[in-house]
Amino acid sequence: MTSDDTGADAGFAELISRYEKWRRIYSYAGKPVRDELIWGDGRLNLRYGYPHMDWTAYVIEPKDNGYNVLRVTTERRNEPHERLVGFFSHLDDAGKYVIWYVGESLRMYCSLPPLTPSWRAAGLDPRVKQISLDKYVSKYEFRDDPSRYFVPQVGGVQPENRLLPLTYDELDAQLLDGMPESVTSRL
Repeated sequence: MTSDDTGADAGFAELISRYEKWRRIYSYAGKPVRDELIWGDGRLNLRYGYPHMDWTAYVIEPKDNGYNVLRVTTERRNEPHERLVGFFSHLDDAGKYVIWYVGESLRMYCSLPPLTPSWRAAGLDPRVKQISLDKYVSKYEFRDDPSRYFVPQVGGVQPENRLLPLTYDELDAQLLDGMPESVTSRL
């Protein structure tokens, strides 16, 4: 865990609650429900399609001073392949990253436009500062609280920078925008 296990435990409880909410939303939308969360080797695994061929997952791995988010796939592989997506200084930002992915997937399943293209077109959120660390590596820092940041493993201005200033509720509202009333009326 991190230096503040109590805070981390509360953060994981919030993330788990949010993930379970999105599992219910998938059900309300009549789409295949994502797998239940699994703890293993001190990491939180958010899998989809396990144990079937081509299952995928996001993994949140506590590290010193933050959390790695990894993407796992078995597509065209005998063994799972893990790839670091990014490092997040705060658990709720790592959690929002995963919820963003889960919500975007459902939006596409429901033939709704994903948020990613509009976020990409909008560029860097004015509440976020981009700091170049190396060629193709940037740190995105929340201006109001520089201790809140993430370092993605890709270059350029990433649409994920828009997650830092959002709360879980604000992210949910954006992801649910345009969802059928048959889904939203059940929340």
